[in-house]
Amino acid sequence: MPVTNQPTDQPYGQLIADQQTLERLFRANFTKWVAEAKRRLGSDAEAAAPRVVSKAFHLAWQDRKRFHSQDELDAFLGANIQHQSARELSRRASAHRFGSHGVGGEHEADHKAAAHDHAEMTVDEAWDRLEHTLKGGAPEAYRARASTARHEAAEHVAALAKERNWKPMAAIGVVGLLIASAAVWWINKAGESRAVDHALAAADVRKYQTSYGQQVNVTLDDSTIVRLGPESELTIPKKFGMTGGYRAVKIDGTASFNVTRALKQPFEVRNGTTILSVTGTEFTVRRYKDEHRFLLFVKQGTVNVISGEQRRAVPEGTGLAVTDAGEMTVPSTEDLDEARTWADGNVTIVGHDLLYVLPQLKRWYGLDIHTPDQKLLARKVFVRAAINSPKEAITSVEQSGGLKFTYIGENMAFQDTIPGTRTKAGATKRR
Repeated sequence: MPVTNQPTDQPYGQLIADQQTLERLFRANFTKWVAEAKRRLGSDAEAAAPRVVSKAFHLAWQDRKRFHSQDELDAFLGANIQHQSARELSRRASAHRFGSHGVGGEHEADHKAAAHDHAEMTVDEAWDRLEHTLKGGAPEAYRARASTARHEAAEHVAALAKERNWKPMAAIGVVGLLIASAAVWWINKAGESRAVDHALAAADVRKYQTSYGQQVNVTLDDSTIVRLGPESELTIPKKFGMTGGYRAVKIDGTASFNVTRALKQPFEVRNGTTILSVTGTEFTVRRYKDEHRFLLFVKQGTVNVISGEQRRAVPEGTGLAVTDAGEMTVPSTEDLDEARTWADGNVTIVGHDLLYVLPQLKRWYGLDIHTPDQKLLARKVFVRAAINSPKEAITSVEQSGGLKFTYIGENMAFQDTIPGTRTKAGATKRR
């Protein structure tokens, strides 16, 4: 069935256009994010929540060109507040450990940290702090506090130098920096992933759907060609391929992809918690809503598969199955053939009974065939037929299962061909 692609929508504007917009968003969302930060910090450190929120908004300002919706901003802020809260708790834990060794007095660092946040900042104070940070400075009260903190930190480091070799501490610092950098990278990627999920779930997405026996070809804005199989749905975000947008789609059902342009931004295919990331390749995927595994076959190139903490690079000529729980396994040849051969013009269904095959005949050929004798549903059959030949598919079932195709009234049916079995009254065989 031919499909006329919809015109590319115009990109919508940048969410944080200037500092006035940032202030409006900061004040409107301050209470919500402070509550989230407190939840993560716990009762011992919850007074630091406004500072954590301000830092998250500062990072959002630095990366403001990427935000085009409130959902995108919320995903970013949530991830960074989680990270900043973890850092704050780690900092306090480190201060407690140093203090317990008698440096600067028992638990002195903990007391100073508590005093630092004893009076929780109001939204006005928090914005004042952030605004001066954006201008490269800080209000007098915070500047004095920072100066005192730097002085105390210098004394603290000097005391440590007398008692410890600085080299191990430097090594620890390097490792900590690497860990922090990796954490920031992961958080940013997690925020981006959530933003893509929001974009694919938005009301302004484009969708292509097929019914029984239908296939359509869709050419995306980046020249990727998608062949959509029957009973399938392709979801495309509004800003697909645009500057600041997403090069990702969602698939339910089955489709083959020919990603023809190796752009800097990877192309992504999503289904549930499974994400495929490629930079130019050809592959086929399948997972209908009544199935419990996502199946992938790579015809050309390599496909990177991500599901939760699991990651796998799938090379050319091989396949992968991903369960709902994220477990990755190598599918059987029969399962892989069923998932992939339709893209080359053939339907292959092997190793199943008639109960399974009947819905597949309807899916691929639009054949609504019944079986009056329910015992026949357990009969093992197979289908090997051209995708455009319903007659060939019926013949394959007949020959493999000892069945015959007939009509009972106006209804298509399979009956047994065991010697001595009589055709029911009113049944006539025709094609």
